Amino acid sequence: MRTSRIAVTAAAVVAGLTLSACGGDDGTTNAGSAASSSPSSAPAEEQTESAPGEQPEGESSGAGSQEGTPDQGSAGQGSGGTGTKPERCHTDDLTITASDATIGGDETSTVAVKLLNKSDRACSIKGFAGVNLLSSEGAIPAARRDQTDDGTVLKSGEPTYFGIFYKANESGGSGVKIKGLVVTPPDEKKPVTLKWPGEPSLPVTDSPDPSVEIGPMGSVGQGQG
Repeated sequence: MRTSRIAVTAAAVVAGLTLSACGGDDGTTNAGSAASSSPSSAPAEEQTESAPGEQPEGESSGAGSQEGTPDQGSAGQGSGGTGTKPERCHTDDLTITASDATIGGDETSTVAVKLLNKSDRACSIKGFAGVNLLSSEGAIPAARRDQTDDGTVLKSGEPTYFGIFYKANESGGSGVKIKGLVVTPPDEKKPVTLKWPGEPSLPVTDSPDPSVEIGPMGSVGQGQG
């Protein structure tokens, strides 16, 4: 019995060697078997899979991605730096003057107020100034016309204008005498008092309509005053 078991074992070994030799003839089968059974194949597969994972790191350190990041940063600087709207024009930044701008034949008289940026920086200005006419009857506040203003940026040495519109006194009487003009730039609290360049008086009226109106910045053309 012992001799018989040894013979069976020897036969199994020979059969195994024969099968290995036959598999070696088929290079594809042998390679696939070796890849799936060899312990060293797992690290090889991991290295192959890690290569795509390393590629983004290589791209981020490349010139293309490095350029992409500053471009986004420069865009941000553009909107938050040079592209940022300048600070508003303060009263002390402006030289404010007024002149008669009435065109013959107009039913309404006009005074043009000029605001010149005398500072060494650009500044933004938008909306309506505060305007009061100083009269023999007290201060006459100007009402705002129904106009819009998108705002403007004044470079150093650049002006903008707005209009004061009023009815002149043509009654023949003394009317309401105008002694001066007070102008406060938009969003400012510091006023400037000017000499009134228009008609010397306004008519006395009980009309509910305002006797004096103003337009926003830019409501009269350049070149006035």
